[in-house]
Formats: sequence, structure tokens, C-alpha cells
Amino acid sequence: MPELSREVLVLACSHRSGGNSDAAAELVSRGVREAGGEARVVAVRDYNVLACLACRACAKDRESRCVLRGKDQAEELFALLLAAPSVVFCSPIYFYALPSLCKTWIDRSQRFWEARRKGDAWLLAYPERQGFACLVGGQPSGQRLFDGARLTLKYFLVNFGIGLAEPLAFRGKDARGDLEADPLAADRILALGREAWAAAQGVLE
Repeated sequence: MPELSREVLVLACSHRSGGNSDAAAELVSRGVREAGGEARVVAVRDYNVLACLACRACAKDRESRCVLRGKDQAEELFALLLAAPSVVFCSPIYFYALPSLCKTWIDRSQRFWEARRKGDAWLLAYPERQGFACLVGGQPSGQRLFDGARLTLKYFLVNFGIGLAEPLAFRGKDARGDLEADPLAADRILALGREAWAAAQGVLE
């Protein structure tokens, strides 16, 4: 089995620094630490990721490699995800979906879809793991507000052997500080961090 990190990976997916998604990421990290674990918070916006070219080169390559490897930092993010014993996505909702920077990175995972389809041994060697999400919507209404992000994350993560738990979702949290000002929301996010560490322990032990 490939060597895994001892840290829960917490991905902050907002384009904006210091907003509710970043606050959620810090609360998740705190919850992990309170449970006795360690977490690494990574902001997707800090990485340069080029858009998928839809060239299908990865489908033809023996090792399912991307032609853009080494030209940006997408593979650095994928390496973190592959090594994570569990992962938590903290993301705002933009037009019923994930932010474009995060979605661009997800689109670049086509090579992992191809690798799983072809049964590449290097990818199948990773253990099954658990993924989590904390989704924050500024819109207070909308029956299917979180469906797009949930489905995107679910089918993205399956290619890494990661199953997505039912996301934690909050509505009407738009201005900075809205999430932290809600003690019930903060408690739920701290509990999510504890759950993520428990899932990580199940893989690491």
C-alpha cells in the first residue's frame, strides 16, 4: 500500500481569503486537533492550475499521464489528495456549483478516471477512504442549492477510492463572519473535524 500522510487534508475552495469557507476550514482543523489528530489546511486558490485540454492523451498514455504535468501545480494538489487518509472540502456555492478554480482542478482529474477505467495498478493500490464536505451558500433558499457541488465531489472522489459522506450544508451565510457568528453551525463543523479524524484513524491503524 502507498504511504499515507498522518494528516487530514482540509481543502479551502473559495476564491476569497478570510471568508466563510476559510472559517469552516479552520473549524474543521480545530475539530481534528481536539480529537487528537493533525490537519493540513490547503487553499486551492494558492495553486496555479491550467484547464484540461480535453486532448485524451491520458487515455492513450501507458501510465495515464497528463500532457500538462510540470506546467502547473495540479499534480501537487493531486499528490496531497492521494496521500490523505481522509479529506474535507470546505467550499462556497457559486451559481449552484463549486467555484471555478476548484472545478478546473477537478476537470484535470480526467487522467485518474482513465487510470481507474484501465485498472492501473498504481492507482488501485490506494486504500478506500472517506471524504467529507462543508458547503456554504449565501442564498437562503433553493431546494437543490447544494446538489451540483455534492454530485461533482462524489464522482470526482470515486476515482481516488474516496467515498463522499453526506455533506454538511449551510444556507444564508454570505458576509464574512456569518458562519462563526452561528454557534450551532460552528459546533457541527467541529464535529465534522472529529469525524474526519476518526475516519483517518480507521485507514491508518
